[in-house]
Amino acid sequence: MQQNHFEIFGLPVSYAVDRQALAKRYRELQQEFHPDRFAAKSEREQMLSMQYAAQINEANNTLKDPVARAAYLLQLAGVEINPEQTTADGEFLMQQMMLREQLEDVRTAADPEAELDNLGSEAGQLFKAQEAAFASALSANALEEAKSALLKLQFLAKLQRQVEELEEDLLD
Repeated sequence: MQQNHFEIFGLPVSYAVDRQALAKRYRELQQEFHPDRFAAKSEREQMLSMQYAAQINEANNTLKDPVARAAYLLQLAGVEINPEQTTADGEFLMQQMMLREQLEDVRTAADPEAELDNLGSEAGQLFKAQEAAFASALSANALEEAKSALLKLQFLAKLQRQVEELEEDLLD
């Protein structure tokens, strides 16, 4: 029960995660430790299987999500992340303000779908660039740089969610 999320799945501690290996190992662990398999066991064994199943789910959810995985890796490295903390990069913040204005203007655009596609594509490219920046900083043990990249990833992930929500709204 004292394993980190990567150890649970037998994966190297790294930002890059083999998603297929993660999914395969998740299914195997779910089968092995599913509480139903322990129904005829002692109360203690049932409780332990439930705890381990919950830990497996939490680990899977963390490792699947790029932002959560980045935060977890920094946590493993001893870096504290305040949920209220934001990036101090003024240029990045200005870029985010412009992107949010574009998002607000999508509904009134001549071709809202094309605008949304362009915005989604730009947000995706920016997200990939920050993922690369995070991975590079982490591998160089430049933890403050990695933390800065994580804070930017959080902004970009939120923007991507907002683009997806607006897309769903426009399709309805």
